[in-house]
Amino acid sequence: MDFNIPLTSINSNKSFSAFSKRLLMIYYMDPFCPHCQMGYGTVQQIANEYGSKGLASIAIAVRSESDILEFIEEYEASIPFFQDSEYAFMEKYKIEFVPMHYLVFPNGKTVLYKNSESDIKKMVFDIKAFLSK
Repeated sequence: MDFNIPLTSINSNKSFSAFSKRLLMIYYMDPFCPHCQMGYGTVQQIANEYGSKGLASIAIAVRSESDILEFIEEYEASIPFFQDSEYAFMEKYKIEFVPMHYLVFPNGKTVLYKNSESDIKKMVFDIKAFLSK
């Protein structure tokens, strides 16, 4: 994972690079996407359940800052949100659709999970396995 990608922090005083060298769940999304809206509850639930055990969680969103802030308010989002205003993350990781889930391990290994029930279960399994070490 390239933590030098220029992302704008929306609701946190941390930079994207502050999340390197940690177990990190990334939710790449669009606030207007119905699938992203429906999936966010699960993301927040995973963040809440495993955050105290060592999982860091963020969302990276396209659209304007006001659109992202509206999403944060409507969905009572508590994880840090970043704006991919220059689409640098999207281009680097060749994202063609949203939402996408990434799990970044402290050693930099990155695993991509699609927005399916089986992939989300696999991601949670991988989170549990790493945190139980």
